[in-house]
Amino acid sequence: MAALKFALVSDIHIGAESEYEGAVRKLSRYSIPYLKDFVAKANEFEPAFVGQLGDMIEDGPGEGADAANYRQGLQVLAGCRAPVLHVLGNHEQVNLSADALCALAGLEKPYYEVSFDACTVLVLFSSSSRHTDIHVSSEQIAWLEGALKRSEKPVLIFVHHPLDEQSLLGNVWFERYPDYCFVEERAELRRIFERSGKVCAVFGGHVHQNSASTINGIHYITIQSLVERLPGAGRSVDGTADGSADDGIASGSYALVHITGRELKVKVFGLDTFEKTLPLLCEF
Repeated sequence: MAALKFALVSDIHIGAESEYEGAVRKLSRYSIPYLKDFVAKANEFEPAFVGQLGDMIEDGPGEGADAANYRQGLQVLAGCRAPVLHVLGNHEQVNLSADALCALAGLEKPYYEVSFDACTVLVLFSSSSRHTDIHVSSEQIAWLEGALKRSEKPVLIFVHHPLDEQSLLGNVWFERYPDYCFVEERAELRRIFERSGKVCAVFGGHVHQNSASTINGIHYITIQSLVERLPGAGRSVDGTADGSADDGIASGSYALVHITGRELKVKVFGLDTFEKTLPLLCEF
């Protein structure tokens, strides 16, 4: 029986802050310090790998600013002692092409396969245009089917946009705009996962909420943004008083995942805590 540990962070949003629905909701002033804290915590956890699940930046005035912010995030994450798997998010795609992002992150393609002792990780690329029109291309789907056939290990999927049908009720970002949230081909992708018999769990971000759903035995887990504004001024990321102004505090969310045998445990730390223990169809 093998064991696997990995760490996840999502929606870091390095860049300028702006208002949405009457408030600044992505507290990007915390992006770098909280990301540094995540790197330290991940190194303590000693994971096999780290997943950066997309939207590392908040898109800005142009390509140059976005590239500089992306490099800043890469530099901080380079402090991780474990390999870092980068997922591309929608905010990266506003001013930077997939090719430009791959060049920055050292990737050959925006979707790729990485093999570890205990599992195979398939990183998918959900393309978008100005945050909507979200797709996984037919070319990528053909690659996915081939990668699943080749893998002789349990498979984990990393992708930015959700592939499940999770509730958006009360979500300030997407309750009224589901077309800005879900991958169009998600039902087809789920069928491919199910037919393979190898996919255990799918991890993503984008929604700025913690969520876990199970569809035909496969778990779909999304992680809260590192810098989502939460109500309750005057709290630090560990929940103690810090004298902040009355505009809330960033969540400081990140996740540590531990898989042993046929059990997956995910725990989200920070102010928006979340914890699940889930049975797996495939054994590690």
